[in-house]
Amino acid sequence: MNKATYFIAALILGFTMSAQAQSSKARTQFRPQHSASEMQAASEMGSVNTMSQRQEVLTVKTIPNPWVTLEPTVGYVSSTFTGIQGTNGASVDAVSRMQAGVNLLVGRGMWQLESGLLYSQRGGQMNGLLSLDGTQKADIDFALTYIDVPVMARFSWPHSSRSHLFARAGVVAGFLTDAKADSKITTNSVWGAITNSESEDLKDSFNSTDIRLALGLGYDWKFAQRMGLIVQADFQESFSKINKDNILPGRDMLNRGIIVSAGFSIKL
Repeated sequence: MNKATYFIAALILGFTMSAQAQSSKARTQFRPQHSASEMQAASEMGSVNTMSQRQEVLTVKTIPNPWVTLEPTVGYVSSTFTGIQGTNGASVDAVSRMQAGVNLLVGRGMWQLESGLLYSQRGGQMNGLLSLDGTQKADIDFALTYIDVPVMARFSWPHSSRSHLFARAGVVAGFLTDAKADSKITTNSVWGAITNSESEDLKDSFNSTDIRLALGLGYDWKFAQRMGLIVQADFQESFSKINKDNILPGRDMLNRGIIVSAGFSIKL
């Protein structure tokens, strides 16, 4: 070969080695760029084993906590009267009643405002009520019916969007819709004791509104994202008398009751 051929071959070899060196340097300097969130997700991916766990890492789902919750409930009421024990020798016993309706919760987090609309039965049993001359003795079963509107504050532990214990306190306004009394009257005479049964409408003998103190505890167990099962117990007692002066004059009759109820919580 002549000198020109050697020179051309040397140039080709030099260009080839230079191109290889530049390619190797570019590969060494290149690094893919990742965001901080991608780097955190990749780190968390390394600590989980199952496909479902990895899906939770990659897909973050935010479930909002709604402002409004409905609570349809039904419950048992142990109801009695205070303030009339010992009237003409009578004793007062509790009676079984029922309550049903819907509560409305407004707010989210640990504090909520509670109201609602409930059909509520109340009453009490007076036994051994003697007449003034002592010749008659009456056993009277009072049955009162109210539409109740509670206004209460509720506090939840730890948070109202998860299964939790809660306490509530406030007042209940009861609007009287019906009042009756079923009586068994025993009359003593020279011919013996005679018992008669009577039923009387007493709506005009009771005040149309009953304002009560209300205190309660309950538990809300969440079995779905927006639904739960609630169990609760409440104590209620009237602030002022419920009877008018034409029945048991001189006595202040007050409602007192313990309510145990269950139902559902539905977040809207």
